[in-house]
Amino acid sequence: MFSFFGDQDGKQPRPPVTVVSKVSVVKKTSTSTSSSTPRSPAASASNANGNGHLKVPSSSTSTSKGKINGSSPIKNGSSSTPSPLSRPTLLKKVSSAKLDSKPSSSPRPATSKSSPARSPIPKRKANLVARIESESESSGSDSESSDDALDPKPKLKRRKGSPTGTSTPTSLLGRDDDFLGRKDELFCLDEVDMRGEYDRGWVGFVGCEEVLNGKIKGWASGSNGWGENGKGLEKYQAYFPQPGFENGENPPSVELLYPAEGCREKFVLLTPASPREFNPISELRTALRLILEHYIPPSHTHIFGTLSDSLSDPLETPSSLPSRLTSPFAGSLATPPPDSMPTETIGDALRKALAPNRRDGPGFMRAMERFNSAMEELQCSGLMKSHMKVKQMKKKEWSVLVDFVHDSAYSRVVGPYSHELEHHPKHPTEVAEAISGKEDAYGELRHNFMSRVIEQTKLGPDSVFVDLGSGVGNCVLQAALQAGSRSYGFELLPVPAHCARLQLKEVQRRWTMWGLKGNLNVEVHEGDFRVHPMVAKRLREADVVLVNNEVFPSSLNIDLTNMFLDLKDGAKIVSLKPFVPEGFRMNESNCDSFGAIVKSSQHTYYQDWVTWKGDSGKYYVQIIDRTKRAKFEEEMMSGRRSRR
Repeated sequence: MFSFFGDQDGKQPRPPVTVVSKVSVVKKTSTSTSSSTPRSPAASASNANGNGHLKVPSSSTSTSKGKINGSSPIKNGSSSTPSPLSRPTLLKKVSSAKLDSKPSSSPRPATSKSSPARSPIPKRKANLVARIESESESSGSDSESSDDALDPKPKLKRRKGSPTGTSTPTSLLGRDDDFLGRKDELFCLDEVDMRGEYDRGWVGFVGCEEVLNGKIKGWASGSNGWGENGKGLEKYQAYFPQPGFENGENPPSVELLYPAEGCREKFVLLTPASPREFNPISELRTALRLILEHYIPPSHTHIFGTLSDSLSDPLETPSSLPSRLTSPFAGSLATPPPDSMPTETIGDALRKALAPNRRDGPGFMRAMERFNSAMEELQCSGLMKSHMKVKQMKKKEWSVLVDFVHDSAYSRVVGPYSHELEHHPKHPTEVAEAISGKEDAYGELRHNFMSRVIEQTKLGPDSVFVDLGSGVGNCVLQAALQAGSRSYGFELLPVPAHCARLQLKEVQRRWTMWGLKGNLNVEVHEGDFRVHPMVAKRLREADVVLVNNEVFPSSLNIDLTNMFLDLKDGAKIVSLKPFVPEGFRMNESNCDSFGAIVKSSQHTYYQDWVTWKGDSGKYYVQIIDRTKRAKFEEEMMSGRRSRR
């Protein structure tokens, strides 16, 4: 930060002294926000699951993926005890050099043995605007040589102290008022049904009740013995204090009617004792808020209202809607007729019942009955389908909705495997032989990282996205819905590959429940991407290839550059380490290498965009461009002819 106290040496020119007979000094008080960390879109998306009034332990996160050759989930909370629904952080050393890792100060911290602390901020950094502008096209001169993916001895030790501005600049993820600009439809409520006759059915989704009981009986089946190890309802307690809402043999529950006609899910009205556990009330509140924000036609907003995240007392918060009572005209003594409609919207009733200073269980049940009844009438009238058919979404709104729907699926089918993802089971012989020690480590590229990749690479409905080392499939699924792209993932390790298959099925069912028109052309494969028969075909089609090669050995990165020679012109490779050595210059000896056909640029990812550290770092975008190689060959041939 800039110093507001003059020169750092403490020397300032002494101002001239002026004698005044009387001086009245009025000291202005100003509120400074320089000491607080700027909130990023990641934090906003995470707060969507934090649910404003609900001051209860929450486990919802923004789920994005990133993997260090195998993706592993991590959930909120600082408890060192792994939870079935928590996302594991990076537990193993990625090299012989120690990672001086610091836990994140974000609402979604990675689990760490050390206590959370803010990263120190170096003094007198360049201003934020200049840094963002230079970030978009970096020559790579400021990157260390150890960042080279082809370096046989990569140095993975982090620099002490995070750079200034580790929070996400709003400009990187799009302004709030920026619309997506996609020409295809985002919603397909008219194409979904229960069984999937239109190839979009929700039958078989894993419900909230199964997750809390710790016994997933649906198609996903969960983790063996998970519900038998004390991970069920005993981890939960009552949220509403009224009789009948306590945790017992028949815990209180309520049904939520989703935007898809006839699709309901039962939510158990309990709150977790640990912040690392799945929080059903928190998820229910966020689902209600998103439905009220995006799915209700303007003609019905006076009935449904909104469910804001305001922390103020709901009874003291004036309604944003105008009064429904008609004022008598001037000079009239007539009394206006009483309003036959409820004096408060459904959103107001929900917010009051859920407020921490009320926790009105019976009132919440009545508000949910009103909500489901009004939703059913709205669906039967066809007005919701018509409204969503032409619905336009802002970039941030769409990103938050995608993140929430995917996080709901993640909590249900990947969360139960968190212990196995953190503590890797013994790999089959062929897998153990294919990986090195440091490759067998996990981490995730979170939702904001992938959102930035989608924005930066212009991924869209006509694009093909390939993730080499796709882990549990988070980025593959995010590209298929948020960008509408055809998406393919390849993962070597058995446990995350199994989780990816489960999550793919659950996510597609959740798309149906919300009427989201994600691209159904999505595949996740298990196997070594160097020899998998489908990889070569998908790479020839690919527009964007994602590789989290943070801890890949140099031999694997060299194999990847040979595979990338088949990419088409204009294809983009996004990686955590560059595939082109710093300062690469084409000559006769290296003109046939990968560096001769690629343009590389360095960029910055920001605080909590990855799970293995809380501060910022670098990533690289390499674009296939064979024109400079052709130009070099032409110049080389003309030079040879001139020498003859």
